[in-house]
This record gives sequence, structure tokens and C-alpha cells, in this order.
Amino acid sequence: MIIGIANNLLGEYGRGSGAEVIAENMAADFRRQGHQVFIVTTKPKGAKNSDSDDIYYLESNYHRLKDWPASKKFLWHAGQLVLPGNCRQIKKILQDRKPNLFITHNLVGLGACLPRLLKKYGIRHEHVLHDIQLLHPSGLMYWGQEKIISSPAAKIYQAFTKYLLKNASLIISPSRWLLALHRQHGFFANQAKEIRPNFNLKKITPPALKKPVKFVFTGQIEKHKGIKILLLAWQQAALSPETAKLIIAGDGSLAKWLEKETASIDNIDYVGRLDRSGIAALLDESDVLVLPSLVYENSPTSIWEAAAAGRRAIASDIGGIPELAPYLDLSLIPPDDVSALAKAMKTIID
Repeated sequence: MIIGIANNLLGEYGRGSGAEVIAENMAADFRRQGHQVFIVTTKPKGAKNSDSDDIYYLESNYHRLKDWPASKKFLWHAGQLVLPGNCRQIKKILQDRKPNLFITHNLVGLGACLPRLLKKYGIRHEHVLHDIQLLHPSGLMYWGQEKIISSPAAKIYQAFTKYLLKNASLIISPSRWLLALHRQHGFFANQAKEIRPNFNLKKITPPALKKPVKFVFTGQIEKHKGIKILLLAWQQAALSPETAKLIIAGDGSLAKWLEKETASIDNIDYVGRLDRSGIAALLDESDVLVLPSLVYENSPTSIWEAAAAGRRAIASDIGGIPELAPYLDLSLIPPDDVSALAKAMKTIID
């Protein structure tokens, strides 16, 4: 079978997000089963043309979006929903590859043409949910700001995204929470739906702790991931180097700030961005994953990876995160609560 997979970020221009990991794992699984797999993703405008036999890069301003003012972002998102974008290139890819199945992930940046062409050519279309990008273009809903997905502008946006995916044969969600949230806003009423966890795991009993206890953060170095909350809690907990160590891996807009803030702290190491094998090695030598997210998470890959490594985790009690409790020793804390995070870390050590 010939299978196409699309996500707005993948390959050499990706950022290492959870959606990227899931899409890449899905492609690898299909290839191991003997299927032909090709990928459609984006690259920055003007970037070198590095299309290969199994990955196609479409030019997109999505990579510059974070640097634009809100008004320009709004116009860009509106254009994504109504303008043809890379339609001609996508059409040629589908005509050349003739897939039997096409699985879409995050579509922001790829344009609205792909789902329409899949319908036109009679190609089975399955869509995987990762966040709230169909409910709000940012894909982020901060704790305490839940009304952003119910505003008049959000409802207009949702009318377009509902139409965009109305012909998908199957909607896949890693968490019950995310699917229920979309259903509450009128999505997927007459479509097949499936809850499919990102990984197939059984709960593992973590090994006994030895001091110094090694805490680890893996992910985007961004405000919404709670990186500033983590540093404040670490300072509040006042953990000595003999007692605990914090290792931070990842990249993002706050990377330089983080490097400066941690330079003089003896028991914090910022190691920058790691590939998947590097993260696996880091988890193997660590004890506790920490994810103090400030936004509603779906089913964070970092927690799944901690479970696969047999590690404990501390994470915000938000979105689909509590659904991961059956797979690992998971301590849940209120979002945006520095004291609760500091207490959770000290409790694990004690």
C-alpha cells in the first residue's frame, strides 16, 4: 500500500515537537510493515530545495509566524483557509504517488488544499489530532484563558476548519479529553472516531532513587511549557547539588535566556537540543521527568518517553495529561503553581 503522511513540521526544518515524533514513528512503523511511505511537510520560504524520494517540502511562511505581529498572523491564518497556497504542487505529488491512504497531522502552514484534493481523488483520508489547532490557530490554550476558543473570531475560524475536515474517513485522538473538547464545539458529529494512544506501553515500576536525584525537562524552551515556572520552583526548593540535579534539553525562543539564567547554578545543566536517541540516553540516566505546562496538553510525548524508560514524572494536571497516570508513576500539580512544583520535587527526594 502507498501511504502519504503530512505534518506542518518534519525533517530537517522541524522543531522536535511531539506531533513530529508521532508522525515520524508512524511513517517508520508503516515502512517496517512493508508499505511505501512518503511525507509532505513545509520549509521556510527561500530555503534550499531538498525534496527526496520520500519527503516533499512545501514553502511556507509558517516558520516566520512567531516573529509577526498579531494582525499579520490573523491575515495569514485567514489566507490559509481560503487561498490555494501550494495546491499545484500538492496536486502533482498526489498524481505522481497515487496513495491509497493519506494521514494528516497538523495542517497549519500546509494550506487548505490537501484535504480537498484527497476528496477529489477519492483517497482515504485519516486525521490525527495533536492539539487545538482546529479550534484556535495558535494551537495553544493557556490555563485560565479557556474563553479564547469560544470567541466570535474563534467560531468563524472553526466553521472553516470543520468544513476542511468534514470528509475525513477517520478522526484519531490520543486522548479522550481532546476528542471531547472538539465534540463540544460541534466537530466530527457524523465521522468515525478512535482513541489511539501514541505509544503501546504497560505500566513499569520505576527503580529506587539514588542521590543526587536527577530531574529532567525535555521539550520546547518556551513560556507555555512552563520553563520559567520550573526554574522558579527549583530555586524555591533550594536543592543542593548533593541532593538533586536538573538537566534541561530542548530549543526555542527562550533558549538564550535559559542559558544565561542557569550559567551560575551548579546543579542545573542546559544541554541544548537533542535528537531522539540523545533524549532516550538522557532519560536512561535520569530519575524524574518534569513538565510544568501552562497550556492544555493533549498527550505529551515527553511523558510517554519517560514511561517507556521506566521513569517517574511530575506534570501539570491539565488537558489529557491525567490520562497517562496508568502508564507511569505520575505526580500531578496545579498549573502555574511554583510552590506545588517545588513541594512535589522535594517530596520525591524525601
